Amino acid sequence: MRVCIVSPYDLSCDGGVNRHATSLARALGALGHEARVAGPASGPVPEGCDALGRAVPVPANGSVARIALLAGPRAVRAHLAAGGFDLVHVHEPLVPGPGRHALRVARVPVVATFHCAAERERPLQRALRRAASAALGRIDFAIAVSRAAKRFARAVHRGRIAVVPNGVDLSRFAPAPGAPRAAPAAGRLRVLFVGRFGEPRKGFRVLLGAAALLRRNGVHVELRVAGAGPAERHRGRRGPVEPDFLGPVHDAALAEEYRSADVLCAPSLGSEGFGLVLLEAMASGCPVVASDIPGYAEAAGGAALLVPPGDPVALAHGLARVAADRVLRARLVAAGRARAEALSWSRIAARVLEVYRAAGTADRGRRATAA
Repeated sequence: MRVCIVSPYDLSCDGGVNRHATSLARALGALGHEARVAGPASGPVPEGCDALGRAVPVPANGSVARIALLAGPRAVRAHLAAGGFDLVHVHEPLVPGPGRHALRVARVPVVATFHCAAERERPLQRALRRAASAALGRIDFAIAVSRAAKRFARAVHRGRIAVVPNGVDLSRFAPAPGAPRAAPAAGRLRVLFVGRFGEPRKGFRVLLGAAALLRRNGVHVELRVAGAGPAERHRGRRGPVEPDFLGPVHDAALAEEYRSADVLCAPSLGSEGFGLVLLEAMASGCPVVASDIPGYAEAAGGAALLVPPGDPVALAHGLARVAADRVLRARLVAAGRARAEALSWSRIAARVLEVYRAAGTADRGRRATAA
């Protein structure tokens, strides 16, 4: 099978949806299929990807999305025709750009994946989503990465939706070989944050507050931050904790950050459909402390310590527990590794292929009815 996977987000920049799309393409290739990822770009794109339109920044969902807001359908139609694809897989089909055009011009079965989730949505946001759902009837089968994402999608798509979570590449993210992971040295804790720390919904300020509380209680916190954001706003400011901003970190370097951290902290405030960074940390043998929000709870599957979102005191307490309680650390590491193995990309890709086959059946039925 030859598959075109369409992402709405800038392929030149790292992000959860793009990482999902490119990882799925690799996993499908390992299973004997051919998949290419297409989407907008602001610069060079990874191997196996094709640029479709110019990405521009647009505020969205408490974040800034880099999408091809002004892209037209002609290039998408030409790309699909030239590629000879057997199926088109559109990610985040509500987002303007190549994916929306692909829904309209595809002449083969169409699958769409919904990643987004929102615990609280304003009436205007809900109305805009419903207005944007006109083309969704072309979807033969949909996927949601979590039950939270499925609830979000159900307001605009009444067709079949299967919950298929994010996967993790166990060949890229794995514990360091040799001896079991050492506990943190007394009074010290290396905390890793991965993500766009400048976006309020990622909860980075909550983590800074928790780290300051730990420091006042005698714990030396080494806070390492992997991801894009306004580091200059924080550098040089006097405070209990001065983060070490690494910038965007990919592949082998990111895996090493997970392996060398004492704990991965994901303090998001909400609107997370899943939680890929949780899986990557678990696969690497790193304990996880995360916000107790639906997407993260589902991703963790009981293998992370969850704390109330937006509460620096609760977060500090959770981080201190993981640092001090050896039994808890060992349990989190073992459970996390088991969770990651259950969601390895080889297994997830096989489930996606089942959806592809069902979409093909649905497409044939639709065409026969139309005839």
